[in-house]
Amino acid sequence: MYDRRIRDLVWQTEEIKTIAAKQGNKHKDRKRRQKGQSVIMKKKQRQMIGMLLALVVLAAVFLGIRQYNKNASSAISTTEDTQETVLDVISDDITSFSYVYEGETYAFEKEDDTWYYADDHSLNLNQDRIKAMILKVAPLKADQVIENVTDMSQYGLADPERTIQYETADRSVIINVGNLNSMTSQYYIAFPSEMKVYVVATNVVTGFNYTLEDLVEETTEATETAETETAETETTESVETVETETAATGAN
Repeated sequence: MYDRRIRDLVWQTEEIKTIAAKQGNKHKDRKRRQKGQSVIMKKKQRQMIGMLLALVVLAAVFLGIRQYNKNASSAISTTEDTQETVLDVISDDITSFSYVYEGETYAFEKEDDTWYYADDHSLNLNQDRIKAMILKVAPLKADQVIENVTDMSQYGLADPERTIQYETADRSVIINVGNLNSMTSQYYIAFPSEMKVYVVATNVVTGFNYTLEDLVEETTEATETAETETAETETTESVETVETETAATGAN
């Protein structure tokens, strides 16, 4: 009887331990699930925060670009409004012009509204490019005028390596080209005997960065002649090859 009670107590104790273990496991499982859900929630929150930050950055970039474009347009408009006309010359009135580029001087003259290379009128020039060049200096506009300059060398104008010259029916103009201001992308120019320096847009000078080859257009006649000469050369070479092969065959 006594042994039976002991066994019952042991069995009950084991049952309680088992139930307690199951409850403990359930509690642990619940904690793990909660922890997993918490990790997932935190991950989702981080993703949401990342997406929001990305949207904020994109919005800031978009607004920045729009403001930059607006300021750039405003700056261009302001520059055009504040430019000073230095030489009010009509481009069609220019009858001849010359310029120095890479140590070479190139001169051109106009006859019957057609531009020719002064040393060889047989060359066919790109008339549109020539006219575009002239428009850079006629009329000539400056972004800034520096008065009372005592030292032209600081602007590269004491002994300029480049010049642009042109003539009309009643005037002759010489433009000395000085240094490029790399900070503002503008050139310094001046006229002989003047103690003024004019600050102009880069393309006023780079518009004359052409060699004679850059300005010459190949005519249709020249192209046809070159093609004919090439074809004749190829034909001659083919005939000579055939004759050589025939002679070799006969010798064998």
